[in-house]
Amino acid sequence: MSTTSVHDDFVERVRSSSDILAVISSYVHLKKKGNRYWGCCPFHNEKTPSFSVVPHQGFFYCFGCHAGGNVFKFLSLIENVSYYEAIKLQAQRLNIPIPTYRKNAREVAEEQERNDLLKIHELAGSFFHNCLTKTGLGAPGRDYFSTRQINSNIIEQFKLGYAPNLWDKLYTSFRKRGISSELLARSGLVTIKDTGKAYDRFRNRVIIPIADEHGHIVGFGGRIINNSDSPKYLNSPETVIFNKRYLLFGLNLAQKAIKEKDFAIVVEGYMDAISLHSYGITNAVASLGTAFTLQQCRKIMRFTPNIYFCYDSDSAGQAATMRALAIASSNGANVRVISIPDGKDPDEFVKKHGAEAFYALIDKALPLMEFQLRYVLKNVDANTLEGKLSAVNQLMPLLANISNAVERNEYIIRISNVLGVDEGVIRSDLQRQNSAKAYTDTNHANLNNPRKIVPDKQDALTRAGRCLIKKAWYENGVLDYVLSVVPAQEFPNKLHCEILTYMAQNHQANRACTDIDAAEKLSEAAYSELSHCLVEETPADNDIQFTADCLKLLRRHYLSTDYEKHRLLADQLQRSGDSRFIDELKITQHLRTQLDNL
Repeated sequence: MSTTSVHDDFVERVRSSSDILAVISSYVHLKKKGNRYWGCCPFHNEKTPSFSVVPHQGFFYCFGCHAGGNVFKFLSLIENVSYYEAIKLQAQRLNIPIPTYRKNAREVAEEQERNDLLKIHELAGSFFHNCLTKTGLGAPGRDYFSTRQINSNIIEQFKLGYAPNLWDKLYTSFRKRGISSELLARSGLVTIKDTGKAYDRFRNRVIIPIADEHGHIVGFGGRIINNSDSPKYLNSPETVIFNKRYLLFGLNLAQKAIKEKDFAIVVEGYMDAISLHSYGITNAVASLGTAFTLQQCRKIMRFTPNIYFCYDSDSAGQAATMRALAIASSNGANVRVISIPDGKDPDEFVKKHGAEAFYALIDKALPLMEFQLRYVLKNVDANTLEGKLSAVNQLMPLLANISNAVERNEYIIRISNVLGVDEGVIRSDLQRQNSAKAYTDTNHANLNNPRKIVPDKQDALTRAGRCLIKKAWYENGVLDYVLSVVPAQEFPNKLHCEILTYMAQNHQANRACTDIDAAEKLSEAAYSELSHCLVEETPADNDIQFTADCLKLLRRHYLSTDYEKHRLLADQLQRSGDSRFIDELKITQHLRTQLDNL
């Protein structure tokens, strides 16, 4: 069997085993309406669902940003990977073996680099863990974890470790095992000076392995255990396997609990997450102290749409919460905020008050708007004109995002009373805010995603083209008839020209048109438009007549365009004294007759 045949069989097996509704539902909250499902698009910021999935056709399409395609196209967009990487990702989830094929030199080098780094991180994880648990060098680390009330079970569960207070213990140990200095340097575990002198990146720190959602160690966090001038926390540098934007600490251990409890708790640092897990609160993950990212949000929403933020209660933590809320809510998450009293962080609170007290905080978690309102009012002086203006300016975008009119009205009244600002002024400002927001949503890209909101072409000719493409895609014999009436290159929509040309070429070569083949051969714009065509709703009561009307409309456009072209040419030839104008007039008369007979 040829390599191409093996590849095609593999892709088809993965496609036929994939449930597009189940896959997309793990990322997007969908509701059924008729024969399709709707939700807020994960690829652009929207409050009114325009993202549609038609399971029986195997396609999704967003009527806002025009993203569309099959299950693999969705995975490639949502996971930010190539189309074929998306196929492999889905195969792994379905436990379908990935066939081997001959890779080029670059692919071999990249795969080798990734495998080498994963292996060395696994070895380093064992090195740090064994140092902590089995050697005298690990005594300072054991003392530190004891004072933080981290017991041996949690140490084992998270594979916690200790980097000894020696310059090159890991380096010399790994060199004896035959691991090259170059690989140790690329991993970020070792720094090598221009002089050739090498020293360990992590020294005299407790070590927290950072794993991806599959449990593979991809980096480390080290916390200093004395009062030296060194940074309190030190993370691995970015490598091909370690990028903090795409990682959530503890997700590999928390994902089961997140699914069962149907919400995730997001904290700032890994010690917060470790402490919550040690008290049985196992649906907690940490954003590694970095700003909460769109990629992290998407990872959580594969397991639940409900995200509870529990950042530190100091000013920096609250500001970080506001930023995180904006990202999560704009991507369709249902967000709440767990407020820690007395300026504490989750680690301090749960150790002082216990799990039951923390669960009580969860029960009192504030809805998105309530937290945002309190935050703004707390950070302005409502007794001054400047403070009132600042508060109103900050609250307008938040009010504009409330879709429920009753809820929005209640907040308007409340803001008016607290700030002493007339309700009419607030409502007037809100109206202007909504107008500006509508313009921005229509004309600009979402800050978190490059996809733009583009008004759809809903003219009759475009809709007619979509109807005919859908008909030709699903019914044998229709394509030949359509193209005999209107040639592919004469369709007014250039994307339709590309789609129909592709279909005709496949038909001539006796090849089937499939979603997988189309994804490989069509441009991205044409493939998205094909998705639109295939999810387009057409009248079911008089399908034959509707199709005939669409074809007649496009035929009339084709003939009219051709008539005008030959009429202008005839006029030009006649004015220049060229006798060929007679031939052109005959063509225009023939076209006119065809138009009159339609």
